[in-house]
Amino acid sequence: MVSEPGTKGVYCSANINLVGGVLRNTTKRWIPEFFTEHLATPLQMRDYHLDLMPDGEQYLGGGIYMRPRDALKLGQLYLSGGTWNGRRVVSKRWVEQSIAKHATMNEQQTYGYTWWRHELKVGERVFSEYEACGNGGQLVMVVPELDLVVMFTAGNYNHVALWRRFREELLPKFIMAAVRSGK
Repeated sequence: MVSEPGTKGVYCSANINLVGGVLRNTTKRWIPEFFTEHLATPLQMRDYHLDLMPDGEQYLGGGIYMRPRDALKLGQLYLSGGTWNGRRVVSKRWVEQSIAKHATMNEQQTYGYTWWRHELKVGERVFSEYEACGNGGQLVMVVPELDLVVMFTAGNYNHVALWRRFREELLPKFIMAAVRSGK
């Protein structure tokens, strides 16, 4: 341990993959079936693909391919506190816990349960934003105060400096500024 537990986070895809094993063992269900029943079907997702490991289990550290409109549904599900079309899909308590700060990654970002958290400045205002992001620049970004969910898609794998600009420049300077001004 480099830091006191809970004070400094280091991102590691293997951690969430281990949680998948716990979920599988607890529910006694194959994770792709669980995903289909509890998330994809209620959100009316289609044409998605879940990467599997050599043992046939789903790899939860990445590799979920879905249409942008379906990824947006995940952000909207969280923005609405876990409901979709008036139906409870995820508990409100889980939504609140998963987007809450659980680790400080660096001076600019904190981390919930698989949600990155940021503060974005637009003019003189600062807005809280949380996001799910993929290595190539696939970002589902939620700004609760503006009732806003934004999706970026890209294939810039291993180029974090490039797709980080989606959050740091495009979202606050253009999208949030336009939403705030009503344009």
